[in-house]
Amino acid sequence: MSTKLNETQNATVGMMVGVIEVLCLQPFNYAKNMTQQGQPISLDPRKMYRGVGANCVNMGSCTMIQFSVGGTFKKAVLAGENRQLKMHEEMGTGIGAGVISALAATPLELIMIQQQRKG
Repeated sequence: MSTKLNETQNATVGMMVGVIEVLCLQPFNYAKNMTQQGQPISLDPRKMYRGVGANCVNMGSCTMIQFSVGGTFKKAVLAGENRQLKMHEEMGTGIGAGVISALAATPLELIMIQQQRKG
């Protein structure tokens, strides 16, 4: 989240970071979900990466929203001043962006888990 980027640029960076994160961490997410459900863990990439599309949409949209909304909130708090945000301002803008992104992430997370569980 940068105050130097516009909303579209922040959103683009957020989407790219979210997709990269998913592609790197999907096998660990798969193992976590299978362990929680008492299912056997397979090393077959077709199973490990099952649900990766929904997870990319989930995490990509989540971080896209966080970066875009967070940057907008930071600009609003700064109101044109040239200074660093105080710790409580940084925390408030981050929490606000996280709450808003959770509205999109929650249903998509359920879809990803169901795809991994049932194929």
